[in-house]
Amino acid sequence: MAEQTLFAHRPLGMRMAMVVRQWRGIIDNAITDTGLTQSSWTTLMQLQQSGDNISVSELAEMQGIELPPLMRTLVHLEQQGYLLRTISPYDKRCRLLTLTPKGRDVLQRLTNVIDACQLRVTENIPADVMDAFSDTLNQLACNMRNIRDDINKI
Repeated sequence: MAEQTLFAHRPLGMRMAMVVRQWRGIIDNAITDTGLTQSSWTTLMQLQQSGDNISVSELAEMQGIELPPLMRTLVHLEQQGYLLRTISPYDKRCRLLTLTPKGRDVLQRLTNVIDACQLRVTENIPADVMDAFSDTLNQLACNMRNIRDDINKI
């Protein structure tokens, strides 16, 4: 049986995980010169999308990860000069995150690489199919958040 046929017969979750691993591998390989890891570049991208002065706990929740691994990533990014952690003026226990100019520069390089990779990955897929896929992916994420919220209520 051809690899494509084998892939199509696997459960949805397994196929999504396999595609994510391949995507991360492609991006990681394309950005080796930046010294960023997968956890680093996804954290920087989330910070950029969220805007400055987001709290560490808000970022962890958005990324769906626990605080300890995120803290290790944040320390590394701060040491590289990509972000600043400051104390909130409203709550001394809360740390706020802000991208530095150096962080914004590396994000621009990263965005260019990701855009180029995305063009290659989606080559020969019609725009309407990609739009439908994007809508479906968004709905899957929403459904999973609802499941997670239901579990957290218990």
